[in-house]
Amino acid sequence: MRNKLDLSLYLVASKGRKSDAFFLNTLENAIKGGVSIVQLREKELSARKFYELGLKVQKLCKAYQIPFIINDRLDIALALDADGVHLGQEDLEPHLARRLLGEEKIIGLSLKKLEQLAFIQGADYLGCGAIKTTPTKKSSLLSLDTLMKISQKSPLGVVAIGGINKDVIKELKGINLSGIAVFGAIMHAKDAFLAAKELKREINENLSLK
Repeated sequence: MRNKLDLSLYLVASKGRKSDAFFLNTLENAIKGGVSIVQLREKELSARKFYELGLKVQKLCKAYQIPFIINDRLDIALALDADGVHLGQEDLEPHLARRLLGEEKIIGLSLKKLEQLAFIQGADYLGCGAIKTTPTKKSSLLSLDTLMKISQKSPLGVVAIGGINKDVIKELKGINLSGIAVFGAIMHAKDAFLAAKELKREINENLSLK
């Protein structure tokens, strides 16, 4: 999967207070609508609960043959033999994570400063943001000018993240991206299938993905 990575519509998913069944149904509808990769991000769950939920999400992703990524938790990614992990700047450096995960796994890295491009060895793609204000993560905003400069200089694919919806995608036109990552635009939508389908259409109409 590492060599055939489709980052076009990257879903960051958290269960919150939903039941497992409702959550998994939302994910399946989103995948049917065009989501190309799923990252499971669970900040509140214990390691055991995270692992148990991960098994269910992993099974779903395997059924649809799309990558399943764990946010931050390298231990959970290893325990599940997930397709990869997404690391923050405070997590283990990607070249060290690569030693543990092996050459076949996917490693993503959060990045928001040009100077951080010097420390991306071992990563496969970069998640850059937040582009807009988002309730899921307290973070300073990344200007579109900086996003463009990062995408121009990065040897890796860049995924824009943070408060992105179908209207924001139009603002990203002309920036050399590999995809966009969303949370609320799908997870909080009334119909995850239609939400994903509309996002995919906007991506295809406005972005020239690399």
